[in-house]
Amino acid sequence: MNESPLKCRTLVVKVASRCNLNCSYCYMYNSGDETYKSQPKVMSYQVVDWMMYRAKDHCRELNLKEFTFVLHGGEPLLAEKEFFIYFVSKANVVLQPEVQPRFIIQTNALLLTEDWCKLLGELNISIGISLDGLKQDNDQFRVDHSGKGSYDRIIKGLQIAQQSPHIKSKPGILSVININADPLDSYHHFKELMVRSVDWLLPDATFDHPPAQPTADKYWATDTAYADWLIPIFDAWFMDKQSRYDIRQFYFIVHSILGGDFSADNLGQLNNEVLVIETDGSIEAVDGLKVCGNGFTKDEANVATHSFEQAMETKLARLYHLSHQLLPKKCLACPVNEICGGGTIPHRYSKQNGFNNPSVYCKDLLKLITHIQNRVIEQLPQELIDRANIVPIKYEEALAMIEEQIIHIEEPAYTSTLLME
Repeated sequence: MNESPLKCRTLVVKVASRCNLNCSYCYMYNSGDETYKSQPKVMSYQVVDWMMYRAKDHCRELNLKEFTFVLHGGEPLLAEKEFFIYFVSKANVVLQPEVQPRFIIQTNALLLTEDWCKLLGELNISIGISLDGLKQDNDQFRVDHSGKGSYDRIIKGLQIAQQSPHIKSKPGILSVININADPLDSYHHFKELMVRSVDWLLPDATFDHPPAQPTADKYWATDTAYADWLIPIFDAWFMDKQSRYDIRQFYFIVHSILGGDFSADNLGQLNNEVLVIETDGSIEAVDGLKVCGNGFTKDEANVATHSFEQAMETKLARLYHLSHQLLPKKCLACPVNEICGGGTIPHRYSKQNGFNNPSVYCKDLLKLITHIQNRVIEQLPQELIDRANIVPIKYEEALAMIEEQIIHIEEPAYTSTLLME
């Protein structure tokens, strides 16, 4: 168990607690959590001030030289331009020169104009845009409050940002997997849009509310549908040596197979180093945990009264930060647990067992990782494979290995004290 101080290097800042879209899968508004209704619609300058001084104290205490703010929502562009000017100015004044702040905004792009791009460029705020693939796939779930699809408006905002002379680093994409969309069509569509990067996200789900499954006519309609959806994309991406865009989860898995490690809430072994600040100043664990129930993320910590160190010692935040180490018995028996890290913590939740479950995407992660591992090994020189005694492992062999090993593993002591609370 890691007894060193827990670090926060990134804040997800809920600039606005409302949204101009009403995505059917949204963990903020359509998964049972209603706490946003009692929060300010936009974060106040007072909360910004408290946050910056908490960040300064935390960086000083742990000797952090860089700190990242992800401006989020809801839809963050519902805040006024003056808010972002104040936010960045306050961060620079409070943190510099000892700490270099970095700024990212995650937007649905509906409000993104050249004026916004000019301001974001001047403030050195990088842009991420949410888009779920082709028009028919995006507009199935990413709709506004009147039920109208958002694709055309998102594309307009994306193209404005791509063409703006003020945006130095062109936008990356977050894309929630639509399991009925064609994976290769989706992959090539983003190539046609000339995006810098795409992160495909597994839909937020728990054992009480499992992920959607594809219709029976899809060739990937299997018990590992999400792996079988992602694998063709990986193969196309892996062999595309000229014009491929960055896909973070693939890079992380390959990097880990080759001996590296990384900090990510959905993969790896390292601690998660993220906190969420709501518009009222509440300090919470990862916001995806809202899918676990109404008020689930509320732990009474607030930037007005608590340091980040105190916030990370609350039960849920500590569990999130250590989630890749606090693994259930089945994960400990898995041959790829050092790469998978048990997946992202909300996907392990059930009302019956708390977080003492493997991910609802356990088989998908196992199949995807073993496939990627074997594709990487195929590209290595035979001499290196022989010298390092590298042996490929098939998905079915990994499944059998888990069943064989699990009977020899004792239930970890922390399962009753943390995972099941």
